[in-house]
Amino acid sequence: MAVLVALQLVMVPAGAHAAQNCAPAEENVIAEPSWAQSRIAPERAWPLTEGSRQLVGIVDTGVSAGAPALAGAVLPGTDLGTGRGDTDCSGHGTFLGGLLAARPRAGTKFAGVAPGARVLPVRVTDNPAQVDAARLAKGVRAAVDGGATIVAVGLTTSVDDGALRSEVANAVARGVVIVASVATPQQGQRSFPAALPGVLAVAPLVRTPAAGNVRLGADPVLAAPSEALVSIAPAGQGHRRGSAPELAVAYVAGAAALVRDYHPDLSAAGVAERLRTTADRQAGAVPNPLTGFGVVDPVAAVTSVPVGTGTARKSSAEQLNVPVAIAPDAAPVHRALWFAGVLLVATLLVGASAGLRALGRLRGGENPTAAGSGPSAE
Repeated sequence: MAVLVALQLVMVPAGAHAAQNCAPAEENVIAEPSWAQSRIAPERAWPLTEGSRQLVGIVDTGVSAGAPALAGAVLPGTDLGTGRGDTDCSGHGTFLGGLLAARPRAGTKFAGVAPGARVLPVRVTDNPAQVDAARLAKGVRAAVDGGATIVAVGLTTSVDDGALRSEVANAVARGVVIVASVATPQQGQRSFPAALPGVLAVAPLVRTPAAGNVRLGADPVLAAPSEALVSIAPAGQGHRRGSAPELAVAYVAGAAALVRDYHPDLSAAGVAERLRTTADRQAGAVPNPLTGFGVVDPVAAVTSVPVGTGTARKSSAEQLNVPVAIAPDAAPVHRALWFAGVLLVATLLVGASAGLRALGRLRGGENPTAAGSGPSAE
């Protein structure tokens, strides 16, 4: 189900930002939502929350404040002390930021999962294929110190760096939700920070499994779409398409922003627990080695009613008055309920018939026909 797919965005060499050899502006507007946006359907939660009280740190290549769909949403951020983080040469961080927090705009159905959230961009590289573990650690620290309530790490490293471990532990201790990708470029390598304690590790979900082999460098907690996605460029009114396993973190970080905004008393662990227990899980035991506890479900995470430790009752249909499709795995249950209903009706009919016969015996002896015939029997 989940495979790694090469990112179809413009990638630039390290240092190219200064030379302005950057991703071009996009003017082609894509009117319809991608399969991924339709699959996640975050708009069903927006009547309750758009995540407007949440600041989401994006540790990546920067996020462009000049992208029209993110107008007013992007803080200056940082380039790890050497400047601001609100520009993006590569386009990788802006693409992720669009998936997470793009505002709805006329002429297109595209929008981010949490279109009210603000973004704190932290640039640690111009090339997401070249990530220094020590700089990644500093990036996490910068996002946390900057006040982020959720940190989406769009970069991965195979290096088990002590500083990165320390900064992730510090973030968790300070109540920050850390979201990272389990993707790894080579089989057998670990993926950090996803493999560290307390991190919401996200697996990639795609529609075309023939694209390649699964290479996961950590045990996933949740899964989210990562292929044939629609988002935005650093500049221009239009959209672009992209595929990459690490982009799945945007959907989970956006869902975390919605949950944390609507349930402000929840701890980071409580937010993670809601996301786990309300995920759209496939049949079989969980966690699944490829998808964890299932595909993130923002509306269920926001609206479900906890019924006990580790469980939740999905109640989005009742609270939002929207139809919820019956999953294939639920069909046998509904057939069983239908059969039980028919059996109950049949039982009631038999009982009613027996009651009439008994009444007939009381009125007209042992002949139920005579009792039921009335005057014609006389």
